[in-house]
Amino acid sequence: MSLDIATFDPFAGAPRINTPRRIGVRPGTEVIQHLAVTGARPLTIDVTDLPPGVRLDDGVCRGTAPSQPGVWQSVVTATNATGTATATVDWVVGDLLALTPPLGWNSWNVFAKEVSASVIVEVAHSFAESGLADLGYHYLNIDDHWHAERRGPGGVPEANPHTFPDGVGAVAEAVHALGLKLGIYSDAAHLTCGKCFGGHGYERVDAEAYAEWGIDLLKYDYCHAPKAKAVARERYRAMGDALASCGRSVVFSVCEWGLRRPWTWAASVGGNYWRTTPDIFDSFGLPTSGVRDIARHNMTLDRFARPGAWNDPDMLLIGNRGNGLSTSHLRPLLALGKERPAQRFKGLSDVEAVTHLTMWSMMASPLLASHDPTTVSDFDLNLLRNPEIVAINQDPLGVQARRARGPIGLWILVKPLADGSHAVSLTHPWLGSRKVEIRLGELGLDEASSIVDIWSGADLGQPGVLRAKLAGHGTAAFIVRPTGQDHEDGSGPAARSER
Repeated sequence: MSLDIATFDPFAGAPRINTPRRIGVRPGTEVIQHLAVTGARPLTIDVTDLPPGVRLDDGVCRGTAPSQPGVWQSVVTATNATGTATATVDWVVGDLLALTPPLGWNSWNVFAKEVSASVIVEVAHSFAESGLADLGYHYLNIDDHWHAERRGPGGVPEANPHTFPDGVGAVAEAVHALGLKLGIYSDAAHLTCGKCFGGHGYERVDAEAYAEWGIDLLKYDYCHAPKAKAVARERYRAMGDALASCGRSVVFSVCEWGLRRPWTWAASVGGNYWRTTPDIFDSFGLPTSGVRDIARHNMTLDRFARPGAWNDPDMLLIGNRGNGLSTSHLRPLLALGKERPAQRFKGLSDVEAVTHLTMWSMMASPLLASHDPTTVSDFDLNLLRNPEIVAINQDPLGVQARRARGPIGLWILVKPLADGSHAVSLTHPWLGSRKVEIRLGELGLDEASSIVDIWSGADLGQPGVLRAKLAGHGTAAFIVRPTGQDHEDGSGPAARSER
């Protein structure tokens, strides 16, 4: 069954503003916010009413957030030869970060322990050059194995001098120069999963070092740590408190794999998103760790997600295609006294990749790609650059899609959006094709609404019904939009930059 996937060129056509509509930053901390705008170049960006202390510099808002909590509303206007786009952006200065799910990239799936400074900087440049940065993919995250053999004097963390010869701070400087952000990795024990030094007992020291280096996100794992929920909660609280007082806005990822129900407590210890499942592997149907089972579990947790606090079903597999160093195989296992051979995975099919990205976007999950940009296919790149699927994920209402009732074996997700529209996905997670027809009224939606196919971009009119022919493991996704919606507009004194 062929796929009708629209191609979106981020450097062509009229401007489109993809910047999050709500941006959280801690009082008095550094602001680095790339204004994500696609469209033909040259392109002029104007911004009115930036918070005091923040300026527009070549399409990037830089400076220091106000020292007192509050909300500053800016209007972003982007203009090129083919048109103008306008959007309102709220700067929310306070304790809450990640008001929309983080978008970006993580080194683990594809590079594993072969991560290096040069890898991170090259990926950052590729995100700028491919247009992913202009879709909003801004976090470039270093996972495990950045560490030196041991800590430095006073317990200060140090980077591997061979793979990070100028230190992590130099990498942050290079990433920040592009208007992007840098994440790092540690563990709530004495060792990380890769047996590098962990963060337990060094929370304050590490948080201060991360702030000095210019770190914007911390993924905090839980290997080699006690199983008890109470212990985990206190260890994560110790790091959450340290990050909150380090003088920098650092997004906090709680990564204990969902074993202690972190959706019930992680936000209270400073977590901005938390893993809900085991590690993902490059397979659709692998029990527990494939796309299907991970999605099936994560979509039951919609009531726990909200701005600044997101369910995380792990990284994206888009672009791996069985080539990830850590996701393409499972190590040999011992079972019933016998060693089972390692499993190898060929990766997701095109159909499965569409389902994967659709469900993660509908579930308001962090979208952290983990592929090699030098080998990614045009198809996979087009999936990641689909502006409608990104906008659904980044919708400022911050609601994870709920599962609606429907035919047996069909997953229907409905996600309300801030403009009054709804995103709806229909997923057939099993083998064999099937035809689907769902009336909008069955989902509680107005049957006079207009319908747009998210992946093809086709305007389907007002049929009152969602129709799809789904391949095995396939998904269709739609925007259901009531008529007469208002468009954002803005006026007044503006900062200006050109690209």
